[in-house]
Amino acid sequence: MAGADYRSCDVCGGKAFYDADLQYEQEDMWNKDRPFAKVAGEVLSKFERYKLGNVGDWSVLCATCSKTHKTQIVAIKG
Repeated sequence: MAGADYRSCDVCGGKAFYDADLQYEQEDMWNKDRPFAKVAGEVLSKFERYKLGNVGDWSVLCATCSKTHKTQIVAIKG
């Protein structure tokens, strides 16, 4: 399957899981009421932005990278 159908690992860039069935909201791209999703804390470029349900930010590790890395949720200090 094409790599574009997978969510990639934020460490190595390898395929982590098949995400083609997730409901990305392309038709709602300019809705100002909800921000675009972030990936591992980073705002995507204007060409990559999307909204995905109520996801505000997400990080993904493949099985191999999860042996040496972890995701961590911390408060944003203003």
